[in-house]
Amino acid sequence: MSLSKRIFAAFFAFIIVPLFVLGSVSYLVSQKVTEEKYAEQTELTLKAIGRNINNMIKEANYFSDFWVTMEDSVEVVEQSIDDAGTTGGDPGTGESSRSSDSYYQLLEKEKLRQRVLLTYPGINSVTLYRNDNKQVTVNFSSKDTPIARQDLESHPIYQEALRKNGAPVWVGPNEDTRLTGESNLFTQIRVLLDVDTLKSKGVLVTRFQMNELNKIFTFYNSQGKIDRRFLIVAGNGNIVYDSEKNSEERRITDYVDTDKGIDMNSVTTQSKTLEFDGHKSLVSVQDLQLQRLGVGEWKLVMVTSWQYLSGDMAIVLRWTVVITSISLALALAFNLIFVRRMVTLIVRVVRAMRQVERGDLSTKVPVVGNDETTTLSRGFNSLVKRVSELLDDVKQEQSRKRKAEMMLLQAQIKPHFLFNALESINILAVQNEGRKVSKMVQRLANIFRISIQQKEEITIEQELEHLMSYLEIQKYRFEELFEYSIEVPKELMGYSILKLTLQPLVENSIQHGFEGIEYLGKIEVRAALEDRHIAFYIEDNGIGIPEEQLARFATRGITTLQEMYAESPETGERRGLGIGNVADRLRIHYGGRYGLMLCSAPGHGTTIKCLIPLEARRDTDETESVVDRR
Repeated sequence: MSLSKRIFAAFFAFIIVPLFVLGSVSYLVSQKVTEEKYAEQTELTLKAIGRNINNMIKEANYFSDFWVTMEDSVEVVEQSIDDAGTTGGDPGTGESSRSSDSYYQLLEKEKLRQRVLLTYPGINSVTLYRNDNKQVTVNFSSKDTPIARQDLESHPIYQEALRKNGAPVWVGPNEDTRLTGESNLFTQIRVLLDVDTLKSKGVLVTRFQMNELNKIFTFYNSQGKIDRRFLIVAGNGNIVYDSEKNSEERRITDYVDTDKGIDMNSVTTQSKTLEFDGHKSLVSVQDLQLQRLGVGEWKLVMVTSWQYLSGDMAIVLRWTVVITSISLALALAFNLIFVRRMVTLIVRVVRAMRQVERGDLSTKVPVVGNDETTTLSRGFNSLVKRVSELLDDVKQEQSRKRKAEMMLLQAQIKPHFLFNALESINILAVQNEGRKVSKMVQRLANIFRISIQQKEEITIEQELEHLMSYLEIQKYRFEELFEYSIEVPKELMGYSILKLTLQPLVENSIQHGFEGIEYLGKIEVRAALEDRHIAFYIEDNGIGIPEEQLARFATRGITTLQEMYAESPETGERRGLGIGNVADRLRIHYGGRYGLMLCSAPGHGTTIKCLIPLEARRDTDETESVVDRR
């Protein structure tokens, strides 16, 4: 693909597509913002409607409370019942008496009807189911057949009304048509209490027309030109009220799938864009929270046509398309005039930088033209060249430093030790101890042979040979000062160890641990395999190490090269490797996980643990552990 095509592809991917995405996102965001803002307004509307419905139910409860607790009202109902069930006057003239009683019964009922209608016009009928199995019904507006006593008493809501002992229990239209009657009205059920004794006299069933609901929803639906629909849904999903009057005996699930984001059991206001009755709508749900008034878990549902909400967003979408198109045209012109050349250079520089990141310091950016881009290319090439030179210098310096440090740390033969060994050999020669002279020279030769090897690592067997040569020489010099033992399993002999690791540790015990003791010193060298590592233990019964010196070793306060190799003021000779030197060499060679651990106390000797990794096995002809005791 040619460069121009690649530039155009990049322009299409990074300019045109983002502009289209920007336009789409702007439209979706505006849609979301509109939905959220309308949801906030909807929440306020639902709360206001909820308060009105709350007041309506509360007013009906107040009326019921007033009528139940007023003594004359209760007596009127009771008198009507008594008059309907008994006859007065002379038994021989029962027909005249019944006629007279019927007249008074009708008169009292009419008074009751007028009094009730003046107090609360929404009531439709009242039925009292007395505890003596008598029943009276008063219809205030139309014929309403009461529920049969046995149907009422077998219904679960009857037991709930008895438990509440006077508090009302409400049943909405379509919630249970057995209780709401033929007219399917709002029904209130409560226990009728005696005013004086507050004992139950029966169960009162009152049915209400609730025309106030139509006024409430008509008012809120007439605000502007909003196409909205209101529903009251019972806890069982039945629609109690529909502002469009076409949802009798239907459930909310007949209109909307409540499993797609609307939780009908939630107590908070929710709004979700869903398909309602086949049309995209914004469905909002509000819990009416009427339980304390005796009403079940009724929810107020408001449905707003999405077509109404998207009317303003269509204008936003058109403007978004126009602005996006103009922006695309300007971006294309800018790309053709200026961006193409700049993008080409930037792409070359970025590719070169990625190659440099991967370690290729031979990368060069082609120098083309005679402007600021040329300066940038030359500057980049010069920078990469300089970085390459600096890296080479650093590598060489690090290599030289590492070699010098290892050579310095491995310096082990002190002039004073060599002088003492030669002096001992001379004395043995004067005494004609030829066999001992031979052994001393052989031991000294072993020490020199291992010391001059160029390899950093030797076998454990060779390291132990070097250690035993050193100990034998020291035994000739200090014959009654100490004895030693070396116990290393044969299976560890072929593994590798850093050269001159054990000898400085033993030297520390001889020179410092046994200084001034009046008893026979003992040095024990052991080795063991510990979890894929090799651990050496060097123990002595010397004078031990004071706490302050142990603290200095722990903080590595005496292990700098200057301190480790400082000259002794008495002899002018260097002090040798020492424990700190060995710890540094192990750390440099094997890593921070390996090294030395000291455990000592004054008067109780010293134990040094040396931990190294389990390196590759080497062939060995040893068949038994090295056990050498003196």
